[in-house]
Amino acid sequence: MDLTGFAPVGARINQYQDEMILWLRELIAIPSVKSSPAGPDAPFGPEIARALEYVLAWGEREGFRAQNFSGYAGHLEYGEGEEDLGVLLHLDVVPAGGGWQYPPFQGVQVGDRIYGRGAVDDKGPAVAVLYALKALKDEGIRLARKIRVIFGCDEESGWRCMDHYFQKAPKPVLGFVPDADFPLIHCEKGFVALTLQAGYNPSPAGGLELLRVTGGTRRNVVPESAEALLTADSGTGVRDRLQAVCAEDPRVTLEKTGGRIRLQVKGEAAHASLPHLGENAITHLLAILAALGEKGGPWELITLLTKNIPDFTGKDLGIACRDRISGALTCNLGTFAMGDGEVQLELDIRYPLCIDEKTITQRINEKLGGGGFEITGRHGLPPHYLPAESPLVKTLLAAYQEETGDFSPPLAIGGRTYATALGNGVAFGPNLPGRPQLAHQKDEYIQVADLMLAARIYGRALFHLAAGGFRKEDGEK
Repeated sequence: MDLTGFAPVGARINQYQDEMILWLRELIAIPSVKSSPAGPDAPFGPEIARALEYVLAWGEREGFRAQNFSGYAGHLEYGEGEEDLGVLLHLDVVPAGGGWQYPPFQGVQVGDRIYGRGAVDDKGPAVAVLYALKALKDEGIRLARKIRVIFGCDEESGWRCMDHYFQKAPKPVLGFVPDADFPLIHCEKGFVALTLQAGYNPSPAGGLELLRVTGGTRRNVVPESAEALLTADSGTGVRDRLQAVCAEDPRVTLEKTGGRIRLQVKGEAAHASLPHLGENAITHLLAILAALGEKGGPWELITLLTKNIPDFTGKDLGIACRDRISGALTCNLGTFAMGDGEVQLELDIRYPLCIDEKTITQRINEKLGGGGFEITGRHGLPPHYLPAESPLVKTLLAAYQEETGDFSPPLAIGGRTYATALGNGVAFGPNLPGRPQLAHQKDEYIQVADLMLAARIYGRALFHLAAGGFRKEDGEK
């Protein structure tokens, strides 16, 4: 299926390598984490707005048509045509967290690796797509479809960017999202985020009082740290009891100052759609607290949660399931806050085609509602699925196969991408088979060779889908 005329485009992409590396490093150096305060044309904070302006300014200098949609999103356009081919990317990133070997917002290059938050999720792919588009323009490729590269600014939090953007701009007729894995993602699990709250009597029981428990930064990140603060009468022996429960666990730290004890647990961060790659510090901390055997007040709620959310499978919540196409359900306890008589937690659930959101919430209510928990917040997306036989899937797979020689089948994932917002779209790269999953993890990086390969694959995809295999000087074929 290799179309005559792409070879010069691929060669030109290779020539851009030094420029692409520099541009990616500069983009990573913008710490585009959602923050307050919001401002005019900066609904998600000033740094995300700065990243959007940076990208759009580059596009204007390169001769693309740029438009900023009040800081919610923006796009760059190239070519003409009645139909639009859309490529959806995002410029916001999750918080860096701790424990990095290299600064997360400097775009440090070490050998063949470029380190930084967003290197693979999703700034590296943005650079790859934009330089693929630049190569098409610089080679004078004539397009049968207009290409619209869309940049969202709230993908990691709630997709308000896409809600706003598609109220102002029409949806492309087809497209892809460079925010997952190669060879291609044709099925994305359903997703539901739940906020649960409960009250309790904060009075101490048996001389042991739980002042507060906190953990996690985002519900879609496996929490890498959690902490409990307790106070105890001198006669309770709580420190000895805690040491007995924790044994020699290297993930646990105990500090005692006066009548207070601080219990800290370290886990391992990972994307909530891949919880097996991380270690949940919150569930580990709750298990330690439950093992103390205290009764009443907050301890009853901790015991309830430990019995029903001990791991990421959802088995004890009664929601575990799997199917052949989309795999198994996952459940991440992402954030937790307890203190002053109130507890609030967030669950991030990714579910296969064989179950639905209504069933999931009903079963969670059955398990936790009797203990006083109430679902106070809920939003989600149904599964997104395009059959492997669909023309879009087959065309994109051909682009990948031509560049790599790999004929692996399309995949299903638990992560959610902008493919849902597109409708007739799928997630397409940038992570290559066999590479570690680094999104949302410390020391996130992209290899330069992978960045360049992704750019060539995206160049072929744009060529197949929008150019029709002809060049201006060649005339129509």
